[in-house]
Order: sequence, then C-alpha cells, then structure tokens
Amino acid sequence: MRYGYWMPVFGGWLRNIEDEHMEASWSYVKKLTQRSEVLGYDLTLIAELNLNDIKGPQAPSLDAWSTAAALAAVTEKIELMVAVRPTFHLPALLAKQAANIDRISSGRLSLNVVSSWWAEEARKYGVAFEQHDDRYARTSEWLDVLNGAWTQDNFSYAGKYYRVDANLLQPKPVSRPRPVIYAGGESEAAKQLIAEKCDAYVMHGDSPEKIQTRIADLRQRRNA
Repeated sequence: MRYGYWMPVFGGWLRNIEDEHMEASWSYVKKLTQRSEVLGYDLTLIAELNLNDIKGPQAPSLDAWSTAAALAAVTEKIELMVAVRPTFHLPALLAKQAANIDRISSGRLSLNVVSSWWAEEARKYGVAFEQHDDRYARTSEWLDVLNGAWTQDNFSYAGKYYRVDANLLQPKPVSRPRPVIYAGGESEAAKQLIAEKCDAYVMHGDSPEKIQTRIADLRQRRNA
C-alpha cells in the first residue's frame, strides 16, 4: 500500500472552512512536500486549475506545472502526480515539458489526465470547451501523440484534433517505458479510454464492494 495526498495548491481543500491555514504559496507547498517526504508519504497529486474551485474563483491558486518543476528540484523520493487537461496543452509540447520535469526528478513524474469539466474556467482562459464525448475523443488522440513523442524519434501523427510531423524530443523521460499515466471517470467513454490507453484508474472513496466492482470492470475491459 502507498500513501499520498492532494497538494493544497488552493490553500486547502475544504469548501466549508474559509481559512485552513494552508497558504497557496510556493514557500508553503515546498515546506509541506519536503516534510511529507521525511514522514514517508509516497506521492502527492498536484491539481491543475487556473481558477480556485475550492475557495472561490477570486482566491489564489498555484500553477500545477511550474510548481511540479520546482518541487522536482527540491525533493528526492516523492512521486509528483500532476493533473493535466488535454484541452489546455498541445500534446507534443506537454510531452517535452513533462520529459524535462521527469529528468529533473530522476523519474518521479506521473500524470493524472483529466478531460476537463469546468466550462467557465475554459472560457475565461480562451480555451474551447467541447461536449463530453468529444473531449474524450480529443484525449485519446492526445495520449497517442504524448506516448509517441516520448518513445519514438521522427514521430508523425495525423488525427482529427492533432497533427505532428517527424517530431523529435530529446532528452526523453527517464521513466520506462514512460511516466505513469493515471485517469479517472465513470462514463462509458472515460472507462473505455482508461482501459485502452492509461496505466492506472483513479477513484474517489466508496464502499469496498463498489470499488471491487469498478476494478473488475476495468480489468475486463483491459483484457477484452
């Protein structure tokens, strides 16, 4: 069993408490992550949202990717699971960025792929927000490009959403065969995508019976 926690990039995660004394600042998350590493925590999930979904859109929130890069340089053991929304990142460019952070951390980077959900945030940042199944179709292509850029040279891809021509990405990630890709979701589109193209299934807490059923479902889809 491994233990992890959500990084308080929003200044805490409780909606009913205004001040949790968890400052949304680099100095606070640096101190927290270094301390959690000493205590033996295995990983931390760094959420990616440009608006603060917990304390309100006007409250501060830290950028996930620059925070992850900084933490990679000041920690030694803890896994940095960074959430990423395909609609906010071109896949080949994200592959380059993630490969660099993976090397800074000596192979401790992983991704939690989230096919977006907050339409208002997307509009405020000038990002297109598609219908549910279109977002998952985009994510499927996004993962194809990400994996290709990480594992091949002169990688080309032509799909509905993305096109790359003879991509070159060096240095490639330290992690083999690639950084671990997590994803969650309860819809049919989500579960099928996760079974086909991801490495691990992220679930919220529930009864052991319901968790067991979900695991069995994903295992069956993976083996089909």
